[in-house]
Amino acid sequence: MFAALAGVALAAALSGGAQAAPPPGHDCISPSGENLNQLYGIKERIVGPPSCRSVRVGKPFVLVTPSWTTAAGPDGAVYPPGYVPELPAPIDDFNAKFTSATYTIDGGTDRERVVTVGPEVLRTMVDAAGLPFSGFPSPLLKPLRAGTHTFAVSIVLSAQHCDGLGTVVALNCLPAGESEWFPQTPFEAVEKYGTPGRP
Repeated sequence: MFAALAGVALAAALSGGAQAAPPPGHDCISPSGENLNQLYGIKERIVGPPSCRSVRVGKPFVLVTPSWTTAAGPDGAVYPPGYVPELPAPIDDFNAKFTSATYTIDGGTDRERVVTVGPEVLRTMVDAAGLPFSGFPSPLLKPLRAGTHTFAVSIVLSAQHCDGLGTVVALNCLPAGESEWFPQTPFEAVEKYGTPGRP
């Protein structure tokens, strides 16, 4: 889920002096209305949510996919039978087990690019409901030529993790090892936002 922007401290993300206004359509506004560029402090174009599936030709970009939300803390956290977290706070447990994220552009083609990074990409915040979440925006990715491209994201955890929000393994837990986080999804490299790309 793309976490709520309200109530999130953005001072660090928004500091750094005056900057030129981005071109119309540059910032990524999620379907629920959050400005993800402001949320994550990213100046470059974000690709990921359904409303942000285009990037300018020749411009670097960042992939942002749904974050992982957990119970606020150990008090009140509920888990499937037999599961014991390694760290008391569920978000700390997730972050400690997060080993890597892999971002694949144009997978299965002769243009495939794969970027794998470690826990340094984690961004942990608290949403308007008081629930912590961790996102993992990609590093800056190289520009693309005009046309249709695809992206996919997978993550690796060192051990099983459960979010403390419920007892259903399929809904509330992530397995150890590699998991598909976001399936292969098309997006466009365009000359300007609002126009189709050229092959």
